[in-house]
Amino acid sequence: MAENVKRKKKKRAVLIVFMALVLAVLAVVCVYETELNKLDSNDGVDNSFYDSQFKNKKVMVIVPHEDDDLLISGQVLPPMYKNGADVRVVFATNGDKRVSAYTRQSEACNALEKLGIPREKVIFLGYPDGTQLYVGKKAYSFSSGRDHTYAGKGFKDYHFDRFGTHAKYTAENMVDDIESVVLEYRPDYILAIDFDTHTDHRGVSISFEKAMERILKKESGYTPKELKCFGYSLAWKSKPDFYALNIKSTVMQDREKNNDPSYETDVPQYRWNNRIRLPIDKKSLSHSILRCSEYKALSEHLSQYAYCYSERIINGDSVYWNRRTDSLTYNADISVSSGDASLLNDFRLIGVGNRTAGSNVKLENCVSRFDKNDAQKTVTVKFDSPKTVSCVSLYDNFGLNSNILGGVITFSDGSKVEVPALNADGSETRVVFEPKHNITSFTFKVTEYEGVAGLDEIEAFENADYDMGFSLIKLKNADTDDYIYNYLITPDEKSLNLGAYASNLNAGYTIKIIEGDSVKLEGNTLVFDDDFEKCTVRAELNGDPSTYDQITVKRLSERELKSYESFEKVNKTVFKIDTLRLKTKNLFVNGYVYEELNDFVKSLEKKAGIEISE
Repeated sequence: MAENVKRKKKKRAVLIVFMALVLAVLAVVCVYETELNKLDSNDGVDNSFYDSQFKNKKVMVIVPHEDDDLLISGQVLPPMYKNGADVRVVFATNGDKRVSAYTRQSEACNALEKLGIPREKVIFLGYPDGTQLYVGKKAYSFSSGRDHTYAGKGFKDYHFDRFGTHAKYTAENMVDDIESVVLEYRPDYILAIDFDTHTDHRGVSISFEKAMERILKKESGYTPKELKCFGYSLAWKSKPDFYALNIKSTVMQDREKNNDPSYETDVPQYRWNNRIRLPIDKKSLSHSILRCSEYKALSEHLSQYAYCYSERIINGDSVYWNRRTDSLTYNADISVSSGDASLLNDFRLIGVGNRTAGSNVKLENCVSRFDKNDAQKTVTVKFDSPKTVSCVSLYDNFGLNSNILGGVITFSDGSKVEVPALNADGSETRVVFEPKHNITSFTFKVTEYEGVAGLDEIEAFENADYDMGFSLIKLKNADTDDYIYNYLITPDEKSLNLGAYASNLNAGYTIKIIEGDSVKLEGNTLVFDDDFEKCTVRAELNGDPSTYDQITVKRLSERELKSYESFEKVNKTVFKIDTLRLKTKNLFVNGYVYEELNDFVKSLEKKAGIEISE
């Protein structure tokens, strides 16, 4: 009897302890969530960019692998879709080098569904992962052994779905399929992977540009807005800087990591200051990485451990470079006194030789070089009908020691325009002048040069200014260049220098405080009194108040700052725990337990110098 009483008391004590632990955990969670909600409060934060500008617009994303879409568009595509855009996400390869196509394709669809984008918006071209087919080498799927396009169970590859047959794995067929899918859907905007340090990123980037060359030369009335983004250097391999008092914007990769450290990016002609910076939807941001919609989507890519790179991928902006598609030269007849005229209107800034894999890939097949003994060094452009021209863009040979130092453009009406030294890095040199009408041809003659004179591209435009089809303004910290949303300042901060990124800075903008006390605006600098707590600031484009950005600035007390520092430590720990959970899930869901054990056994064999496994 006494023994039973003791047993019951012990059970009761264990139950009480258990309940106390549960209540303690719940209390901690409640405190955590309460503090997080305070930090994440976006009341007063607003931006007009996604409201209606993409309604009924078609947006297409073209990337190599199932997860690259999140690297280049994961923070901008969902708000476009939610606000009325018709989107398509095109995956060029099956990502099937080490994992089955079915696994990669299922993960991609699940991830996009997390972002609110349904499965029917996804297209798989079905080409192999990790091959050199882009440079004409024989290719096959490493995981399936196939030599033609295919998709995992329950999915269809684009070529089979459209034409009833699978396409052989060739560079030409990939270009054909990219051209076909673009012309079938005719998107207004194309967000595509750019040429960085990954072999498939390089190959698909070049394949896309070859497809665009064909489209622009045969479909003169179709000129989609093109935005290209580096998936590796600006996301996967970027700086892990998520944990900061305020969200950081995308940073430029260290030059030493570029394909050629001589240039700012992996594409020599891109200048960092010329990037296009799209803002992030406020609903996707949080001080907790687990709350960010991008992290939830990345977590679906179990096989790629994509979630582990969230600290690098999630930023306060998405960065792109634009190539105009409305050049009059795409349908012009171009000849040269020497060199290769076909390279001057092929839409491609760079090309490769016999490989896309590895570091320091040689960039070639992109610059038309004049012969040293060519006394004329002239390019002639003949239009198929009279045109109005107000701008000619020239892209110099990007070899830093080979530069055109001067030239002259002569138009069919006899007028001439002097051309200064072209940008040595090959970036666009714009020669703008008063519109010239009824122009049937023009020539560009090199008058001074050093090294080997040559041109990468020559473009001509009816309108010097380019309309991207959207209007944007976004406030930023002028000192750090980071975009601002709900901005936190420390107790001792007395001011904040504001700047703005805008789609049309020529129009100017106005900044004003619309709510808050103990703060004033001196020029574009917010000056805070000692008793300042919070304010709301709004920026509008002059003459267009419908294009605006609105931010909040809040001062943390000493106690709140210490609480935040502790909070961030908890956040980092929670992130590590969750990535461990996802890694464990991956081992079982994708059947990688055997693979992990097999790799471990092989490593032991290598150390012991024996071979016992098959």
